[in-house]
Amino acid sequence: MPHRGVDDSLSLWPDNVTPQPTRAAARNWVIALKLALLLVVLGFVGWALYRNFQQIDFSAVRFSVAPAALAVVFLVVVSTVQMVSYRSLLSAYTQAPAWRVMAAVAWVPPLGKYVPGKVAALLGAIYMLRRFNIPAAVAISVVLVLDGLAVIAGLITGSPLLLWEPVQRVLPGGWVYCGIIVAAGIVCLHPAVFGRAINFALKKLKKPPLPRMPDVARYIVPVMCAFAQWIAAGLALWFMTRSVAEMPASQIPLFISIAALAMTISYLALFAPAGLGVREAIYLGTLASLIGPKAAIVVAAMRVAQTLVELGLAGVGMVLLRGASKPPVEQIT
Repeated sequence: MPHRGVDDSLSLWPDNVTPQPTRAAARNWVIALKLALLLVVLGFVGWALYRNFQQIDFSAVRFSVAPAALAVVFLVVVSTVQMVSYRSLLSAYTQAPAWRVMAAVAWVPPLGKYVPGKVAALLGAIYMLRRFNIPAAVAISVVLVLDGLAVIAGLITGSPLLLWEPVQRVLPGGWVYCGIIVAAGIVCLHPAVFGRAINFALKKLKKPPLPRMPDVARYIVPVMCAFAQWIAAGLALWFMTRSVAEMPASQIPLFISIAALAMTISYLALFAPAGLGVREAIYLGTLASLIGPKAAIVVAAMRVAQTLVELGLAGVGMVLLRGASKPPVEQIT
């Protein structure tokens, strides 16, 4: 038998057992990993943007104000569509607040996505709904449903990008992947399947399940809004590109796919606040094939425009929220 020293005999851990990391230590490792990923992505994108800007002959760039202004308009449309989606789904479960309240709910909490982890935006929306007497179970369910619909619609809308020739050269077999994503997305959008998925998520959160899925009339509106927001985002990207380069309208479907995939993937990248770096990487990688180094201008302009739009709408939402009444909520049976 091996000799046991004094220090061994005083050990709090039995032989052949190593201490498990504490929750705090594990959380710190996760935070460190996310930060490392973010720094790597930002470094890569920052360097790529710098190199592209270096190659631009700015004397030959002709900036058009009108398309850029329309890009901003369509970014506003994205947030407006989200507001309509919120109110439509809420009306399936309870008496929805007034439009001014829904504007605040749709426009103020998204600023929380600039907080690492992106949970702040979801919690902010739930908190604001609760302020206006929306039951907690309904508030949580509606936020999760709309989030899920947006992600599924974004993946379906963005999947045709896999059929684009520059992508096919890097990732062959795009038809197969595109077909799988579209088919799986359509199945997931079915109320029965989607409802079970949401209830599973609610169970994991230890929250009450959805009492029922909305009827078709009320369910179809949020689904249509989920796709409409990506169409608006694609038009915003096309108009911003059109402000610095010639771009035929026939390319709009491609831009819708680019915007949908970039914004969805960047949203799912939990390590990147507001999708910072991830969205720019996808935009830069795709747009460079269309307009060359000038893609860097579009990428930077889209980030600035979207941030300003979100800040502006959040300010409008706060103004609309002042003095808004809190009517009692009547459950819809």
